[in-house]
Amino acid sequence: MTAPTPGLANLAAALAKVQAELPKLDRDRTVTVEPKDPKKAPYSYSYVTLANLSDAILPRLAQHGLSFAAMPGAGADGKMCLRYQLLHESGESLSGEFPISGEGGIQMIGGRITYARRYCLAAIVGVAADEDDEARLADAEGPRTAQRAAARPRQQAAAEPAGDGQPAESAPAPAPATARRAAQRPRQSVRPPLPGEEDPDGKVGQDQHRQMHALWKDVGFGGDENREQRLAITARILGLEELDSSATLTRGQGDQVIEALKAKKAKKAEQQGGGEPS
Repeated sequence: MTAPTPGLANLAAALAKVQAELPKLDRDRTVTVEPKDPKKAPYSYSYVTLANLSDAILPRLAQHGLSFAAMPGAGADGKMCLRYQLLHESGESLSGEFPISGEGGIQMIGGRITYARRYCLAAIVGVAADEDDEARLADAEGPRTAQRAAARPRQQAAAEPAGDGQPAESAPAPAPATARRAAQRPRQSVRPPLPGEEDPDGKVGQDQHRQMHALWKDVGFGGDENREQRLAITARILGLEELDSSATLTRGQGDQVIEALKAKKAKKAEQQGGGEPS
């Protein structure tokens, strides 16, 4: 969220002049996205690259005593973000934070930072740098909002396997039917994946299956005889009422299960290394 400093008369007047002088920006790059789901058709979108956006905006900001600064770092919630500011020579400023995932390699993170810089610069100046696709955004926002609303209580109540190899006794209360349907329905992304970024809505990958298989074995739930217990625990981790097969999971859900199993493995190793906790 962008936070203004008290009194922005000078900044507002300067920004208005910049907006009046901005040329029409040509979207100089088109990207075609191939969805992971084979049932979904490929789609394309065009946008203004950060280089062209900066060339068009930054000199005009400077002419009116304005500057834009952006730097990755930790946000107010402790998670990675891009902190950005629109500064005026009078000392007035607008600032905010744009969340960024810190997962993946340096190239993937760098792509997210570039995306965030372009998005924030265009947004704070008031430039349309991407093609409008209201139909796609409207379709995506409904299920995305529903899932977010349903996910909050699930994250607090999700149970993990107990230390003795049995499911935890205190399972979360069943979610309302509407929340369960929202959780089980594949989520649509508001934005397409960044270069090199996996689509979290795509089908769980073989790499994730292998990782989960190894982790289940590490926490004492390997083998065909424990299949039903694995499915029950997976459903609890994801806040689902039930799960028939891990093959129906999305990549995002697979990552969530892997993180939960890693935490359980670490806890088990700590208990084995230091004895029973007091």
